[in-house]
Amino acid sequence: MNHSKRIAALRELFTDNYNGMLITNLNNVRYLCGYSGSCGTLLVTKKDAVFFTDFRYQEQSAAEIGDAAEIVIFKNNQIETMKARIKKARIKALGVEKSINIRQFLLFSDEFKKDLYPTENLVERLRQIKDADELKSLKKAFAIADGAFAELMKVIKPGMTENEVAAHLEFFMKMAGSEAPSFATIIASGPNSSCPHHQPGSRKLKSGEMVKIDFGAVADGYHSDMTRTVFLGKATAKFKKIYATVLEAQKKAIKALKVGAICKDIDSVARKVITDAGYGDNFGHGLGHSLGLDVHEAPSLSQKCEDEVRPGVTLTVEPGIYLPGWGGIRIEDTFMVQEKGLLRLTNTPNDLFEVTIRK
Repeated sequence: MNHSKRIAALRELFTDNYNGMLITNLNNVRYLCGYSGSCGTLLVTKKDAVFFTDFRYQEQSAAEIGDAAEIVIFKNNQIETMKARIKKARIKALGVEKSINIRQFLLFSDEFKKDLYPTENLVERLRQIKDADELKSLKKAFAIADGAFAELMKVIKPGMTENEVAAHLEFFMKMAGSEAPSFATIIASGPNSSCPHHQPGSRKLKSGEMVKIDFGAVADGYHSDMTRTVFLGKATAKFKKIYATVLEAQKKAIKALKVGAICKDIDSVARKVITDAGYGDNFGHGLGHSLGLDVHEAPSLSQKCEDEVRPGVTLTVEPGIYLPGWGGIRIEDTFMVQEKGLLRLTNTPNDLFEVTIRK
């Protein structure tokens, strides 16, 4: 993975206001130099890069960073160690990320007075476009999730609690190599599924109802994200009708998802299908989002996002209809947008799935 190239790309985004930048967002640090620990700050200047951490991560940082940045292990005061190095590098004005904490900001403000410049999403802008190494990690994360879902469908049954279903799913992902769940796994059964982000509880699954399953795996720090809404037993006519509407909205949005398209226009395609079916008020969230080292990244497929879709962006497409007292249906798949078309990262079919009831 060419971290030096990524750091060079960040330098190209520097403005004339500053000649050095502190990277404090740990996922941005990881993207730029490869470090995956929980304590670390990266200083990028016009000429070099310096990584600061403490003794706990001395061996890890050396193994992960290599020659992408010089490694400085601070022994006592982290801020003073960084200040000394910044002074040595003759940095007169310093750019900082919005993720910097208030204490750090104030301490550096004392040093730089007015020459401390908050930056806005510089590394995040670079991270929007995934390279071949990132795609490899994303494929791994999605393969883990797909496999875990297939295993879950073998054991899910009425009588299990939502918590038990979540535990099974996360176990299957962990055993297949997932570093962690992408986020708190959503298992929403029956009427609970009308809440888009319902957290699993003690409610038991019942035959003749839906189960909304929203989850993801993590591989090499990269997240997958998928939602399926299955039916326990033979689906009712109402479930089939609403499922068909959500699936049509997704299919039309996927067809509209291409290089050069405007994000909010893609959202509108799906929203029109759902609105025309009479459920416009029951689809209250955005159509999708990008993902990578974070499960939610820019750009988003939403009513407000005017970004143009660029090649190399990964985006979820996840329309839904939510009816309080009855339940909700969401279908979510993820794609990488390429010049030649879409690369589907989710391999689990999204057709209506009726779970065979086992005794």
